[in-house]
Amino acid sequence: MELRKLTKEEDLSFFEKLNDEAFDVSETFSIQEFLKAQDEGLLEILSIETTEPVGYVVISANDEVAYLGYFAIDASKRGQGLGGEALELIKETYAPRQLVLETEKVDRKTPYESLKMRRRRFYLAHHLHLSHYEDIFRGNPYQIMCTHANLRLKAFKEILEQLLKMGYDPVLYKEGEK
Repeated sequence: MELRKLTKEEDLSFFEKLNDEAFDVSETFSIQEFLKAQDEGLLEILSIETTEPVGYVVISANDEVAYLGYFAIDASKRGQGLGGEALELIKETYAPRQLVLETEKVDRKTPYESLKMRRRRFYLAHHLHLSHYEDIFRGNPYQIMCTHANLRLKAFKEILEQLLKMGYDPVLYKEGEK
């Protein structure tokens, strides 16, 4: 498995279709918007590949934190361990930075077998921790997860400040303060 930087010059239809299938329109940006932000140095959009593309990841990093903004594996490839393998490769590639991501907010009423809970269990199984920070983006509530026990808050906020340039403007707050 490898990570390869996407370019405007290649056929992006697989990635556009995956982006549309994996994320609600209220949660994401288009592949073209990601590529524009990549050209501006705000992030990287990487193809996750075996013998062919199986997914993509959007990452914005500084010296301390690698923020995994979007991560998707093609539905036909799920359940084969590719997501876990990709996540471990991402952690290795961006080490020693702390990996930070958002996952949909869950509570005691969230069904155990819901997609939200499956995603959370996936990240917990891959040694990410709940940071006790949350955010809201376009009306959608998220919980912040990270490698290591404590979120590197200042470095994470620096990334969020940079991403404002592309219109990514979540409201970050300490759990229980909103």
